[in-house]
Amino acid sequence: MGEPTTINEMYKLLQGDNQKQTELLTGKILKSENNIKLQIKKSNQKLEILKENQIVLERKIRRNNIIFFGFKSANQRTLIQDVIAKLNDIFSLKIILTDINNIYRLGKGDDAPVLIEFISFLKKSEIFENPEKLRSLKNTQYAISNDLCEEDRKTQKILRKHLKQAKEENKVAKIRGLRLEINNTLYTVEELEQLSESETEASSSDESDSSQTTEQGQKIHNSRQNKNKRKNKKSPGGVKTRSNKKKKH
Repeated sequence: MGEPTTINEMYKLLQGDNQKQTELLTGKILKSENNIKLQIKKSNQKLEILKENQIVLERKIRRNNIIFFGFKSANQRTLIQDVIAKLNDIFSLKIILTDINNIYRLGKGDDAPVLIEFISFLKKSEIFENPEKLRSLKNTQYAISNDLCEEDRKTQKILRKHLKQAKEENKVAKIRGLRLEINNTLYTVEELEQLSESETEASSSDESDSSQTTEQGQKIHNSRQNKNKRKNKKSPGGVKTRSNKKKKH
């Protein structure tokens, strides 16, 4: 086959070469994009794993801790001894100095919450083994809570919101760790949010159906009224009404 001799033939060859180069370049770009997306996905997965590991580590560090609210003490030097004495008094325990790793306030002021680090989880658990003593704190200035990491604090906040909602609906509900028990069934935060979303969608659907039904009913009512008006405009038997004024002769 000879070389192209006309301009049209040369143009077609150039056009074919350009198309091939464009397809080749497009393929390389798509391949590069896919590689970048894959790298981003892997990086995100690694970040999620690191985040989960950090949460696990924080939970382990805070596992033996409690936070004591409402305890006032002007003397910082005797804070540790004063806190131990108060806990023993409230919970009828025998905590001694060697059971404690550290005690300090989380902030300034003599009424800031006190963080108590126990040496062992078993010793810390003695605080929560007497539910009656814990309930009795509700009528006092004091309160006790676990030392939660930020992620768990967010979870607890969401659980308390759903706990309040469940009780308003007269359901038997209680927070157990990082889950909410409703009528003897345990739910995670994710499950509670999904249930709430489903109920909202169902409610919106019912309202939409109700609105459509009301609108249709209103249209029927208006149609009937218009028919009655048209009937009333017609005189019965074609009888004409007389004027009260007398005609002048």
